[in-house]
Amino acid sequence: MKQSLSDAMLGKVSGYIAERMGLCFPRAKWNTMEQALGTAAGELGLADAKECAEWFMSDPVSKAHVELLAGYLTIGETYFLREARSFEILEQEIIPEIIKKRQGGERRLRIWSAGCATGEEPYSIAIMLHRMRGVLRGWDISILATDINPHALRKARAGIYSDWSFRTSPAWFKQNFFRQAGDKRYEVLPHIKEMVTFSNINLVEDSFPSLVTDTNAIDVIFCRNVLMYFDPQLAARVVERFKRCLLDEGWLIVSPCEVSNLFLAWFDSVSFPDATLYRKRTGETVNWRKSEPEKGRNGEKTEWENGRNGETELVKNLSPLPRFSASPVQEVPPVPETTPVPEADLYQKALTLYERGAYREAAEMIAMQLVQNQGDINALALLCRIYANEGKLAEALEVSDRALAADKLSAGLHYLRAVILQEQGMDDEAATSLKKSLYLDQDLVLAHFTLGNLEQRKGMIKESQRHFSNALTLLDRYRPDDVIPESDGMFAERLKEIIRATTAGMSGVYVRKLPTETREIP
Repeated sequence: MKQSLSDAMLGKVSGYIAERMGLCFPRAKWNTMEQALGTAAGELGLADAKECAEWFMSDPVSKAHVELLAGYLTIGETYFLREARSFEILEQEIIPEIIKKRQGGERRLRIWSAGCATGEEPYSIAIMLHRMRGVLRGWDISILATDINPHALRKARAGIYSDWSFRTSPAWFKQNFFRQAGDKRYEVLPHIKEMVTFSNINLVEDSFPSLVTDTNAIDVIFCRNVLMYFDPQLAARVVERFKRCLLDEGWLIVSPCEVSNLFLAWFDSVSFPDATLYRKRTGETVNWRKSEPEKGRNGEKTEWENGRNGETELVKNLSPLPRFSASPVQEVPPVPETTPVPEADLYQKALTLYERGAYREAAEMIAMQLVQNQGDINALALLCRIYANEGKLAEALEVSDRALAADKLSAGLHYLRAVILQEQGMDDEAATSLKKSLYLDQDLVLAHFTLGNLEQRKGMIKESQRHFSNALTLLDRYRPDDVIPESDGMFAERLKEIIRATTAGMSGVYVRKLPTETREIP
């Protein structure tokens, strides 16, 4: 017989969930919390919500089980074109502005759907970008979609939906971008599905930005209906991390119910008709052109919802884009004649600034150190990571080459170069650098892991499994909370979980690609 939880037990569980997961469940939400525990109990083989609560509050509970429970405690239900105004602004305002600013520069567009649930949001973004393929031809497009719930991610990767997911989308949306997959079920077309990479990321515990999880140098972050579950302090910490992930003047898009002053410390609020978005503050006054109210704002369908053929006028009027040409590496600024600062102090200050996301200030500090010692390997490696997080891949690659010229036997530098090459879509060159890294240090866990992902993507399953197996064997030497070298703060136990999920994906259960490969819109 199923047992209900007492108020005392519910209060205790609520406190424990807040402590372990940062999720808020005040008394008004206890009923929802108890229902979620009951649903999770069935999957975990437990009798009822009471037994699930007792199990959860006992130690030890694996992180995988914590994340499974988090998936039930947060509402993963969503639908295509939810809050359609955000997609309109992205299509008509934000992306055209990015295109204009990057004429003659590096043509990359990176969007992150954080808390993607079952995938309707990132696929909506992919369809919108496909509609803009005329002006985005030749661009490297990356759509990263992440969630804490592995079950939701499996459904997202499958890309099969019922009519309920299309309940607010116009007819053209389903007709043009989905195919029949059984009785009243529809599958995302392959060329749209391939535009999105799904990954398991825990916004509460995982480190980002990170080259390992491909959460660096992002243009736009969607994080809608996620922050409302966090307590204010945790939400502020997540928002501050998002700020670090975004390029200068990058955009954060949240749900209207999540609008809060907590964003204002790091972002400028930008008001559009019927929507408020947040733009990363860079210390300079941003003269952003506000949208004029559209016709049809009083209940009529907008152009996006009506599915107007062709692109927006703003997009159509853009001038042709030149092919990419790498911008020159920035010169190290001159340093005034002063008493030299000890190199160790400069590097530590730069590292602290880097960890806070103050990339420009960190680069200036590193420049001062390189004036004193041009061959400082640690300084060059940090500068390489700074450039990569700023999206300056050509500069990052040049600095990595400078570092390797000073120390050709550094396995870590060869690994760092491989990650940058992979972000540029140069997988063969990246694989060569990874093999050099492993020749120099067979125990470099992330080199095995990254090479396993590259080979998996090429269909070399046997070789891929060998590298994943090697990585797991090496990880057994670490304690669960040890930080893995070159990982931007990832713990050993977390990397184990990712690898196990990745190898399970080889049989169609779960696929993980790190870093995300960029794709040109077909």
